Amino acid sequence: MLIAEGDVSTRTQCIPRAINVAGVPVVPFESYDQALACIEATVAAREKTFWVAINPQKCFRAWHEGGLLDLLNRADVGICDGVGVSIAARILHGQGIRRCTGCDLFMRIVPHAAKKGWGVFLLGASAQSNADACARLKETYPDLRIVGHQDGYFKDSAQVVADINASGADLLFVAMGSPTQEYWIAEHREQINAPFCMGVGGSFDVVSGTIRRAPAIFRRTGTEWLFQLVTEPHKRFRRQTVYVPFMLRVLSKKLVGSVGASQWTTKPARQ
Repeated sequence: MLIAEGDVSTRTQCIPRAINVAGVPVVPFESYDQALACIEATVAAREKTFWVAINPQKCFRAWHEGGLLDLLNRADVGICDGVGVSIAARILHGQGIRRCTGCDLFMRIVPHAAKKGWGVFLLGASAQSNADACARLKETYPDLRIVGHQDGYFKDSAQVVADINASGADLLFVAMGSPTQEYWIAEHREQINAPFCMGVGGSFDVVSGTIRRAPAIFRRTGTEWLFQLVTEPHKRFRRQTVYVPFMLRVLSKKLVGSVGASQWTTKPARQ
C-alpha cells in the first residue's frame, strides 16, 4: 500500500538498509510497489533524493574509478538493475536481491506520477527521441504533467538547471548514458529543486521506439543482456564482457573474506 500524500511519518522507515555488493550499496526492495512508496514519501516530504541503477558494468567501472565509487556510495538509493548484481549479493551474503531495473521503475513511476499530478522533467537522449518519448507518454497517460524536457546535447548546464527549477518539476529523469548521467546529477543535485532525480539510461529511446527492448520473457528471466547481445553484437559485446571479471572479483572477495564484518553497508540508504 502506497503512503498517503502528506504522510511522512513512515518516510524514514520505508527504505530498507542497503546491502554491500563488493563495495557498492544496493537497496533490497521487495517489489516495485515498495520502491514507489518510498518515492511517494520523498515527493511528499519535498526532500531531495538521488537514485542510481546498479549493474555489473557500473560496479566494475566504479572499482577502477574512485570518483564513481564515491558517487555510488553517496547516492541516496542504489537499485538492483542487473541479474549479475543479484547473483553477486547471493554469493557474498547468501541473500539475493530482487531486480528493480531503472527502465522498469521509470515505466512504473510515470503512470503513478500522472495519477498523483506530479510534474515530470525529461532530460537527455537526442532531440527527436526526447520529443517522441514525451509525445508517446502523453498519448498513453493524458493526465501526465510533463512540465519540461530537454535533449542531452546542451552546453549550458546552469541554464538547464534553471529551466528545471522554473518548471516546478517533482521528478527529474536524466537519460545521458551511464555514468555521464550520474556525474551530471551529482554535480548539480544541490542546485536542483526537484525532490527526486534518477538516471534512466536508454529509457527514452525505448519509449520513443528508437531502440527495441527485449521481449518480456527475457526481462522476467533476467536475460535481457542476452537478447541485446544477439540483436546488437557490435554495440553490446564489449559491454557484456565485463560480466566475467565482475564475477571473478565477487568470487575472490568471497573466498578471501574481504567483504567486511557485515553484509550491510556502514550506512543505511540516506533517508
